[in-house]
Amino acid sequence: MRRFLVLLLVAAGPLAAQGSPFVPLDHPLLPLAEYLIARGDVADPSPMVRPFRRADLVRAIAAASIPPTSPSGRIAATLVAAWSDRPEANWVRAAGRAGLDVFTSARRDLLHPAGGDGARFYADFALEGRFGPLVLVSRPAAENRLKDDPDWAGATLQRRKSQAYRFVEGYLAAQFEHARLFFGQMDRNWGPQGALGLSIANGGYPRTDLGVSVVFRDLQFDIVAGGLTPMKAADGSVPDRLFLAHRLNVRLTRRLDLALWETGVLTGSATSPDLAFTNPMVLLSFPIQQGQADDRNAIIGGDLSWRIPGGIRVQGQAMIDDRWRRKPDPQGTGEPAHPGRWALTGVLAGPLGAGAGWRAHLGMVSSLAYRTIDSTEAFLDRGLGIGPTFPDQVVAGAAVSVPIRGRWLVTPDLTVQAQGEGRIDAPFPSGAAFTATPELLIGRTATTVRFGASVSGGTDRLQVDATGGYHHTTSADHVAGRTRNRFEGRLRITVGLSRQGAIQ
Repeated sequence: MRRFLVLLLVAAGPLAAQGSPFVPLDHPLLPLAEYLIARGDVADPSPMVRPFRRADLVRAIAAASIPPTSPSGRIAATLVAAWSDRPEANWVRAAGRAGLDVFTSARRDLLHPAGGDGARFYADFALEGRFGPLVLVSRPAAENRLKDDPDWAGATLQRRKSQAYRFVEGYLAAQFEHARLFFGQMDRNWGPQGALGLSIANGGYPRTDLGVSVVFRDLQFDIVAGGLTPMKAADGSVPDRLFLAHRLNVRLTRRLDLALWETGVLTGSATSPDLAFTNPMVLLSFPIQQGQADDRNAIIGGDLSWRIPGGIRVQGQAMIDDRWRRKPDPQGTGEPAHPGRWALTGVLAGPLGAGAGWRAHLGMVSSLAYRTIDSTEAFLDRGLGIGPTFPDQVVAGAAVSVPIRGRWLVTPDLTVQAQGEGRIDAPFPSGAAFTATPELLIGRTATTVRFGASVSGGTDRLQVDATGGYHHTTSADHVAGRTRNRFEGRLRITVGLSRQGAIQ
């Protein structure tokens, strides 16, 4: 890590370029940008990889030449005004916001509600700076909702304090014409827009990691690596844990992008994971063939993003952790018959007339996905999934998005989720139990139907991000005959101001 930081700072000198901060995934204006991209009004600056840089989106809007008086043109003007960087090579910006978080359940995933309800104070302070190719961003937040969120690792400690804090963002990046280096933390999601990524998702909270990207118009290679919290192994040891992700995206045509990726959790039996597998140009998925010990859990996946004639965008992602074995293989691999570990998700989206958009999605995650026999190699950090936190589910839905006055987006939606009893932090089955485990939907399935709507957007002073809906759940808590009907929602409303200026 220390060598990486030295490299980042040294490289910033001879490779002059203009850096740009990333658009955070919780920004209330981001749904407006995704709306333009989904309709096909603006080219995706980073297909199936979020976040993207502000400058990349502004450049894509300029290239789109949207009529300024159209509904999409008014949205484009809002985004350009909000996210255009200053022309000077060196500048700083400070922005403070304060308001309220109102929620029925403190967990951010409303389809898996948990934690208390209430109205809590919220405030954040963003400090951004660009110094040629170097970008520095820090955004601490006072967020008392965290005290009630079962997914927040610091809740027990912060309940004894008058105020809960976290850093929503905090990173140092060096960005050049075709190479980008990153150290810090921010929410990431690698997958179809509007769905949790199967490789990296933002269902939990951001982790500190190192990132390297090689970026061309027709090719992008991304690497992310970071340490994970320790977990106790079956033998009582507590090995070091490391997460790695590699992704290669190729733009085959103006309309079609294909990508291959792999992720892995590496463990070290003594002091650290084997350095051979920290090499980003070595595949994690074939250790035995290379004579290496199998102290890792690796996933292989692929992505497709295609704008078909007629304006519809098709995005799909699939991953496999372990194929199913219908018959035992005692003489070969030694494996018993067992279910596979896999996941897939897909999103269709497109324009609806001149001033609206639509989206439909489907996702399936198998019952044992992201787990393995050695619990320390599960795709977990602080009890949350690095990809999806909730396996053993099928979820589908549809939504329509309508912009209002170029600053607000209203999205009614219908979502259906079938959730089995499989859990990402449950002990991995062995022996006959492993063979008998259903590949999808273990035990009693809880089914939730949501009729909801979301509103997001804002002005220079006021920002709103809200979602809510009526949830009808049968077999609630996986209990036969138990039905639950309730409203689930959350609202964040803030007011603030910002100041920026050039650095001489």
